[in-house]
Amino acid sequence: MNHQLFYKELGRLLYAIAAADGTIAKAEVERLHRIVAQELVPAEPATDKYGTDQAWITEFEFDVLADQGADPNGEFRSFIAYLRQHRKEVTSELRDTVLGMARSVAGAFHGINSAEAPLLAELERELDDLVARR
Repeated sequence: MNHQLFYKELGRLLYAIAAADGTIAKAEVERLHRIVAQELVPAEPATDKYGTDQAWITEFEFDVLADQGADPNGEFRSFIAYLRQHRKEVTSELRDTVLGMARSVAGAFHGINSAEAPLLAELERELDDLVARR
């Protein structure tokens, strides 16, 4: 698995979830930072040529998309396309990790709202389908 690309796409997914309702709450950004710092960074041994952990790409991508006001639906579709292209790498563990992170960001500000729920449901269906076909 190309970890740089995975983390970039994960940033797109988490941005799409956070921005689904048209705004990104401070609590969602804080949750993203906590996920990257406490879950992704400790689990990722790879660093770039400056010694920066590859997992920080997730947060960087999220921030860039937020600054650009990117279309959440387009970013969500990008992540789904990435999953489909890398279907053989989608394990049950990866499914649980990605879904847990997406739910965590969605629930960070007053719980999962009506704009985020359909994206989470589609993500879960897609992940379940890919794991079942493995």
